[in-house]
Amino acid sequence: MRGSRLWYSEDPSQKLVKVVREITEEGAEVFFNASICDDIGFRIAERLEKKMKAKDLLLLILRSRGALVSRALEQLGLRVFMYGELVSALVEELNELRSSERNEAQDSVLTLNHQGHPTRTVGLAGLEDGVTRTPMECGVLYLPAVENFPLVDGFFFVNSPRRTLVGLQMTTASAHHTTTSTVRQFTECLAAYFEGWEELSREMSWEMIYIKNADSTLISKWQRCDVVNTENLSEDEKEIVAFWDGKVHQYQFMLTRGFLNKIREMRTQ
Repeated sequence: MRGSRLWYSEDPSQKLVKVVREITEEGAEVFFNASICDDIGFRIAERLEKKMKAKDLLLLILRSRGALVSRALEQLGLRVFMYGELVSALVEELNELRSSERNEAQDSVLTLNHQGHPTRTVGLAGLEDGVTRTPMECGVLYLPAVENFPLVDGFFFVNSPRRTLVGLQMTTASAHHTTTSTVRQFTECLAAYFEGWEELSREMSWEMIYIKNADSTLISKWQRCDVVNTENLSEDEKEIVAFWDGKVHQYQFMLTRGFLNKIREMRTQ
């Protein structure tokens, strides 16, 4: 760190956080505190969600700046989807990202079924040491408590009006394309976590909701599923691309101060 003075503290909280260095757009060097790892961040977010009102959670996220914007969104932003009144307001702000091959718009399942939102969270442990498969449940926000989970930052399932996996991805980038290998890794994780996934996933559509902070750049186009080697596509890769292009619908939500003002006076659950 800059300066000649040593920074020393015996505060117990120092065991839970680390210093994040960032260079601002103006070239200034700044430092922030962040959770020491994703698992600690998940636990902190769980406690905050239980102790704070939804409105206060949103305020905490919107007060984040720079490097901590994405971290706050990852750890707290998904919990917006657990509050019915917020979901009702949120779906009005969803913008569909449509591929050039699709002419007709399609509303999100949350637009058609506000009550389909999750009401509790379940953390997903890493697969390294093995996991016990559990039944897939609707009304549950599944949050990976591990780093580098493929494709999404969280997801949940909705049964009506159509069986749908809703994937949630927090991003500050103007594009968030994926690859066939990432999608394959995600489906392999789902098969490891849930009983009978192969049968359950049949005829299941997907929705990807990209959640962005007001300070980030809008996504303007459909997010592709690319292949690393286009000259030698395997049958598996062809199937994944066909599925992505045919059964995945994409939406964007901006977590802006305007949205916060809309829900400021709402009675949250």
